[in-house]
Amino acid sequence: MSNIAFTAFDQSMTNSDALEKNKMGRNDPCHCGSGKKYKACCAKHGAEAQQAKSIDIGGLLHNANLAVSRGDFDSAELWFRKVLEIKPNNAEALAGIGQKLCWQKKRRAGLTYLRQAAKQVEKEVAKNRDIARLLEFCGQMQHWGDFEAALKLAQSAVRLAPQSPAAQNALAMCFSRINRVDEALQASRKACQLLPEDPGCNILLAILDTRQGRLDEARGRLTRITELNHVSAPVARAYLELATVLDKQKQYDAAFMALNQASTIHQSLPEISKLNKNHIFDCIAKNKAGFDKALLTRWSVQDLQDDNLPVPAFLFGFLRSGTTLTEQVLAAHPDLFTSDENELIFELTKELAKISGVSNNIPEALQACGIEQIRHLRRFYWQRVEEEYGKPALNKRFIDKAALNSIDAGFISTIFPEAKFLFALRDPRDVCLSCFMQPFSASPATVNLLTWQGVASQYEAVMDLWLHLRESIQADYLELRYEDTVNDFESTYRHVFDVLGVDWYPEVTEFHQRAQGRFIATPSFAAVSQPIYKSAVARWRRYGNHFDAILPKLNRFIEAFGYDQE
Repeated sequence: MSNIAFTAFDQSMTNSDALEKNKMGRNDPCHCGSGKKYKACCAKHGAEAQQAKSIDIGGLLHNANLAVSRGDFDSAELWFRKVLEIKPNNAEALAGIGQKLCWQKKRRAGLTYLRQAAKQVEKEVAKNRDIARLLEFCGQMQHWGDFEAALKLAQSAVRLAPQSPAAQNALAMCFSRINRVDEALQASRKACQLLPEDPGCNILLAILDTRQGRLDEARGRLTRITELNHVSAPVARAYLELATVLDKQKQYDAAFMALNQASTIHQSLPEISKLNKNHIFDCIAKNKAGFDKALLTRWSVQDLQDDNLPVPAFLFGFLRSGTTLTEQVLAAHPDLFTSDENELIFELTKELAKISGVSNNIPEALQACGIEQIRHLRRFYWQRVEEEYGKPALNKRFIDKAALNSIDAGFISTIFPEAKFLFALRDPRDVCLSCFMQPFSASPATVNLLTWQGVASQYEAVMDLWLHLRESIQADYLELRYEDTVNDFESTYRHVFDVLGVDWYPEVTEFHQRAQGRFIATPSFAAVSQPIYKSAVARWRRYGNHFDAILPKLNRFIEAFGYDQE
């Protein structure tokens, strides 16, 4: 807010206080000394000023939205901030700045604005009862992972409109994502009662019923959706969830058939067909070709150790290999600070391209750098960690957890040769099956996981890169097997804590209790709210006859990582 705005604000408060004190009537002489009656002077001009201010705000918001439509987010932010100079609690302006910051990877700062906007919307909707705005902001907060704020908005919407299926479904979604299943079920059932034919409401209720063991009810709901025979994302999702139900009912061939049905529908969706399926393979090929031993050892720990930065640790591996389970266990330790899925390394690669002038080839970009540029990248990384997670992330051992960072292991080790790597392993066959059954958000990194052959091809490429890199990287690494975690939890994590330089902490065995009421970004959010279980080990055997088509891509890794060939 500018000094001029502050002055006007203070003056308006002074005038308001005087009016209240003197109880000035509309026909009294105006306090400003004009000689006119109050109704013909300041009362009139005040209303005109308010009208002019309203017009100004409308114009500023219009300019901001035009800038957004052009993709000029910096200009949009300037217009939104001008609105806030006039009206500090304008929800649209607060939300506009918040969204802009979040999209620019400044999520922590962006969420501060979005939360302010959400509170303001709650106040306004309490008067006008426009729950559509509440639900819009609820969706925004869900998108950015603030399910605490999203839950409050959904609860407000339900209080104002208990018969709204959209409000009830939003409430169910919020409760579901923070593992409050009983409350989620109550809201989801209400939504389905109000809108019994809606696929989205029924899919959510089926998922919740499956988690509670009501498999026949879930199967019935999902089957009715699949019988619509639409080529649509909800029908594909219904087939995926139906496969999970059939798996639990031990109807494995039927489950795999449902997975193939989901895959077929996904391949027909326009939003899927637009994604570049070769993107991830191109990135992996460039990294394998460019990260030779000379580059991986170009800068040593001794070269970089005088910058007094913390020593990072990275947790990654192929998707569905146990990274979320390990992150939850580590997060329960008081001396460790873990991130959920994040884009810190992706941002670091963008900064590398900016300072090197080389795009779309990380090894070549690093070759163009000198040691001062590497120091800059190291500082940039820790600056972003602090911006996203605050000082506590710097005062403990920070664990950067992002499964897809496995593709950038060479880059990370080159920048941080002193780092510790935890590489999550799981039987390749279980990994592929689990990936094929997951409802991943479609992106260039996950589009290949929508087909059986695609899963195996991506696994082969990623793990081949890891085998290539692990021989030459400077970072210390530990391959952490999922099977060891579930079969001998304490011994496994004692070793992990030794690697990370912290003492054993017995309370980590209760990690699952921490997951209750906490948002977890990955599809494993429900599984990690339970104690350790062994039923996911060697799950692939139930589908053995379907693996013939992809075993040629997997056999090398089954052997390399010491898994049973039979």
